[in-house]
Amino acid sequence: MRLSQLVAGFSITPTGADPEITGLSEDSRRIGRGMLFIAVRGTSLDGHAYIGDAIARGAAAVVAERTGAIPAGVPVVRVPSSRDALALLATRYFKTRPPLSLIGFTGTFGKTSTSDILRRLLDAGGQRTGVLGSLGARYQDFYDPGEGLTTPAPVELHRALRGLADAGATTVILEVTSHALRLGRVNGLRFDGGLLAAIMPGEHTDFHRSYEDYIEAKRLFLAELGPAAPLAYDADNLAARRLITEPADQSAHAHGHGHWRAHAAISSSSSTFPRRAIGFTLEGRDARYGDLQFYDVLIDGKGATFSLGGGALGTQSGIRLHSPLLGRGHLRNVALALTYAIGTGLPARTARDVIASLAPLRRRMERYDAGGRTILDDTAAHPNSLKAAFEVAAMLPHRAMTAVYGIRGRRGADINRQNAMSLADLCCLHGVEPLIVTSASDRVGLLDTPTAEEVDVTRQALVTRGRRFVWHDMLGDAVREAWARTDAGDLILLLGAQGMNEAKALLNSA
Repeated sequence: MRLSQLVAGFSITPTGADPEITGLSEDSRRIGRGMLFIAVRGTSLDGHAYIGDAIARGAAAVVAERTGAIPAGVPVVRVPSSRDALALLATRYFKTRPPLSLIGFTGTFGKTSTSDILRRLLDAGGQRTGVLGSLGARYQDFYDPGEGLTTPAPVELHRALRGLADAGATTVILEVTSHALRLGRVNGLRFDGGLLAAIMPGEHTDFHRSYEDYIEAKRLFLAELGPAAPLAYDADNLAARRLITEPADQSAHAHGHGHWRAHAAISSSSSTFPRRAIGFTLEGRDARYGDLQFYDVLIDGKGATFSLGGGALGTQSGIRLHSPLLGRGHLRNVALALTYAIGTGLPARTARDVIASLAPLRRRMERYDAGGRTILDDTAAHPNSLKAAFEVAAMLPHRAMTAVYGIRGRRGADINRQNAMSLADLCCLHGVEPLIVTSASDRVGLLDTPTAEEVDVTRQALVTRGRRFVWHDMLGDAVREAWARTDAGDLILLLGAQGMNEAKALLNSA
């Protein structure tokens, strides 16, 4: 693609320079001959300082906010915001819109599981649905593992979207994080549908100044929805309801997004963003907000059984469904996916068959057996998700319970302190012995390696709470100890985020 075609609408200096562009990146280390380098100011590094490195590696042209450091003769495109330009140019280079229909999904918990449930529901309705998120980009036999970010940076994001489209997907569910929204990774996209899960405090305190700041970051998602986009949301969550019903405050303007107002199922009169919002409530909470109600709920060690009601169902109210997914958290995931699917026309009876056939994704409240022991494996890395895991464990038959917990790396001291205090109390409540804690230094990736501070606050919080624990630097040692300290009939809880991903393989080889 010629530079002039790629940067149409911006001027190129010197005039007439129009090299063929073979690729693009904001990382100078990835630049090769013929590529376009976009100098982006990051949270800790400024890409403008690496322009010389990019040119030395073969960059054919540079996009930048300031041009003083660019040698004469190198084609340069000056832009007001390199970050916005990066998203726009990635869209153009990979030609991702059209053909894909995009459904964006944000919230604190359950994005990965809910996306997979929704994928199956949409496919039952005749769509060809891919998913792009923490497990990479997936559609049938196509798989791009990505580089560890739930929502990739723009170049990797659009490359993955292009791959999904080429593989035959026509709809893609995209997991959208608060980081991605603040850092403009989804700028230039327009979502044809949206899901808004519960927004809970305590997440990403290393990045957001406060819970309010976290909520306002999620608000940026709403500005990316198309004018008629259906939006499913958790009406039991006050923060989610606020985003649906209240106008944006000044923080949204500060991040380049305009005023937004809508009211779920009550008003879509906003001339700027009219959209169809449909909320769900579980077990009668705040039923006045819910267009879809989940009631007569039974949760046990075999899953969840519930009835559906509400205006969104028409004559299908009262239908009874069963999900084999374990725990209340999974029930909320099912509820949100069902709300979107039914709200966009999928018959409830078709949805019932899909829900009955669900199986958990890897490490999402996954139950399996090993050597006569029951294993409950979950990415729990927040006090709420830890509590949910213990609730499920209590419903599973077992003689005694042991837990292995991996510290959550690169998420800040605060969340690790909260996790440790919650873990200490839950272990006492459920009679866990022993509690084994690890930094998983033999398995964790660079982006998720716990800092010394995160390790220290975890250990100190457990001591302060009076909880005995066994410490291992290595995940392999932690898992082997859990195996040695348990017998057939016992339950082993495997808890934690990325550092715990290899625990199952280690258990099976113990």
